[in-house]
Amino acid sequence: MRVYKFGGSSIGSAAKIRNVAGIIRDGLSHTPLVVVVSAVWKVTDMLSEAAALAAKGDIAYLEKLGEIFSLHDSIVRDLFHDDTSEADAWLEGLMMELHDVVHGVYMLKELSDRNLALILSFGERLSSWIVSRHLQHSGTASVCVDARELIVTDDNYCYAKVDTQATGKSIRERLRSFDAVPVVTGFIASAADGAVTNLGRGGSDYTATILGAVLHASEVWIWTDVDGFYSADPKRVRDARVIPYISYAEAKELSHAGAKVLHPLAVQPAMKAGIPVLIRNSFNPEAPGTRIEHEPAVRTALPRPVTGLTSINHVVLLNLSGSGMAGVPGTASRLFSCLATHNINVIFISQASSEQSISLAIAPGQASMAKKVLEEEYAPEIDARRIDPVHVRRNLAMVAVVGNKMSGHPGVSAQLFETLGKNGINVIAVAQGANEMNISLVIDSSDEDKALNCIHESFFLSMRKVHVFITGTGTIAKSLISQIRAHRLTLQQEKDLDIVVCGLANTRSVALDTNGLDLGHWHEAMKPREGYDGIGEYVRMIRELNLHNTIVVDCTASTRVAEAYPGLLQSNISVATANKLGMAGPWELYRSIMDAQRSSNARFLYETNVGAGLPIINTLNDLKNSGDKIICIEGVLSGTLSFIFNELRKGGRFSEVVRKAKEAGYTEPDPRDDLSGADFARKLLILGRELGYHLEYDDVECESLVPESCRGEMTPAEFLDRLADVDDWYAQEIENAGAEGMTIAFTGELKDGKAKVGLKRVPLQSPVAGLNGTENLVVFTTDRYLKTPLVVKGPGAGGEVTAGGVFADILRIAGYLI
Repeated sequence: MRVYKFGGSSIGSAAKIRNVAGIIRDGLSHTPLVVVVSAVWKVTDMLSEAAALAAKGDIAYLEKLGEIFSLHDSIVRDLFHDDTSEADAWLEGLMMELHDVVHGVYMLKELSDRNLALILSFGERLSSWIVSRHLQHSGTASVCVDARELIVTDDNYCYAKVDTQATGKSIRERLRSFDAVPVVTGFIASAADGAVTNLGRGGSDYTATILGAVLHASEVWIWTDVDGFYSADPKRVRDARVIPYISYAEAKELSHAGAKVLHPLAVQPAMKAGIPVLIRNSFNPEAPGTRIEHEPAVRTALPRPVTGLTSINHVVLLNLSGSGMAGVPGTASRLFSCLATHNINVIFISQASSEQSISLAIAPGQASMAKKVLEEEYAPEIDARRIDPVHVRRNLAMVAVVGNKMSGHPGVSAQLFETLGKNGINVIAVAQGANEMNISLVIDSSDEDKALNCIHESFFLSMRKVHVFITGTGTIAKSLISQIRAHRLTLQQEKDLDIVVCGLANTRSVALDTNGLDLGHWHEAMKPREGYDGIGEYVRMIRELNLHNTIVVDCTASTRVAEAYPGLLQSNISVATANKLGMAGPWELYRSIMDAQRSSNARFLYETNVGAGLPIINTLNDLKNSGDKIICIEGVLSGTLSFIFNELRKGGRFSEVVRKAKEAGYTEPDPRDDLSGADFARKLLILGRELGYHLEYDDVECESLVPESCRGEMTPAEFLDRLADVDDWYAQEIENAGAEGMTIAFTGELKDGKAKVGLKRVPLQSPVAGLNGTENLVVFTTDRYLKTPLVVKGPGAGGEVTAGGVFADILRIAGYLI
């Protein structure tokens, strides 16, 4: 014999009840059944709302009762069609009884727990009769059984404690044998005096396992609207998967810590009787579901240390502390006795080893009462200042990490806290039992989803995700998107890494999708948003999403975006940037970025700020961090200017070469931005700051290549025309330098804390004279590389090269985060 229990979502409409009837008929072909049903979906909430309205003297309770009647009436008419006379009479009679009870509450404006338990019982009384009557109507013999005749409890009306002995006797007498399928009301019970009680919200599961244990059922099947126990709540963690097997102990821990699949007390009767409990989906009956039993002898895969995660998303933390608690016997006993006396349920307990503080989590609705009664209990100690007033902290969540195999498995806690730390999630309180099966954490409720996702990914998934948000949609961004799209599958297959681009934005439009944008059609997703305030609004959206493993990628040249770096880093959002205006901006901005990085667990990488795809900053930091002393840094750090002077050495005319560079896309729209040397100066400024020099942009000695006659207001075309005036000078300068075995180049030098950028003669044998195209070159002269300086050389301009460098930074950050 089996016990089948159907939740409210499984019987929420006539069609769903027909589906349930089919499941019952199929089950009867294998074994006799006892069926337990909850109230129709949302009806218990509606009954509770009606009672609350009546207690406040609000006549709107009648509307709520009308909704309850209409819902059940529509189900009855759909199920029984023209043969509704019996059902109509029954429904009207039961609803009249319900109305009389609620009207009494309305008249008295008082709602006792006893009356509330009676009102809530109508949900199951309605649903059980309808399900039983439909079975009978469709050819399956059935009888409706009121659990008030079966389950005996104490008089704690709304969360009653079961009298196991009396209940067992009642069940055996009433259900000793049966020819028709009993359809039993879940959730409700009765006290010794006959008053209606209930087993707490979700108590129908408990009803089912109590019946299963007393009747020696072979199994108890809990039919719900999900495929089983999940490794995490699938509504909050998209990658959650069904757990095929779980032990009684693990199921108890997960249920007590917030998993809504099973009532917290439902496991105990089944575990004591050794009856397996199966969680099945009434909408997907072919799915195998989850089997709960003693530790199975065989598992289908290697066991993981963590079985599942769950959370309670609204808790309040109370903290009782003071030096007068240490070494005083009975302090904790008084605390818990006081709370128990006032029926305040404690969800979480953590005590410092010094015995000077105890933290406990409770439901928000009980917080004020708990603070009041505890301060009354400890009033003498508080008055004597041996104990502080109770501190209340709200807007918190509790996350529980559960698994039988955590015991004796080194590194679980380290992995857990490292994962949370890298994502900037602060753990406010922690508790772990001696059996090492459950690690419970209290965190800010705003971090709950982020914590669940990053913990789940760390313990359950071989494939790790990083969520990338790109600012800017220009050349570098487009190249980066193409590179990510082309390489994403390879990273998934070879590195178990998934780069998910969740956002793109420019000053006018934004595209957001936490599941990942279609990188083949991202242009179509870019749409103007009402009230969109540009990049600043986009950054705010990213911070509000609060996804785990988030990386913001800056492909702009925007000061406004650069100014957002400190806030992003303080929110533990990593940044990879090709934008130099942060690291080469005002000293105050630079310091705030560096300070924010040091104070957070986020990463900030900006390799492409200096040499596009060349490893210049990484090389410099490796030298510095390994103890080498940097004597001098010099070279060519502008791909545009490198191209111009390389072409001049081949005999090109200066104005023609600049025009050629512009047409090739090497210059800014106005070539004067490149010829001013400002971009080169910013790069040298960044390197100087990397060496610890307190430099501002104005401290860099910078020679501009823009002739005096070409400055001022003019179009780029006019500028290029006027630039021909200096062609002869450059040609003569190249010739004069050549006569001395030299050539000219636009180079930079950083030495003794001073930086300068400008035109310089260099030997024809110099590495600078051997550059081609847009190549950059940096020469590091150090104590270790004194006689033969270290040279880094390669392409220093172009969207593809720079995007490749940004992509590399993304992968470095991803390697740190996961």
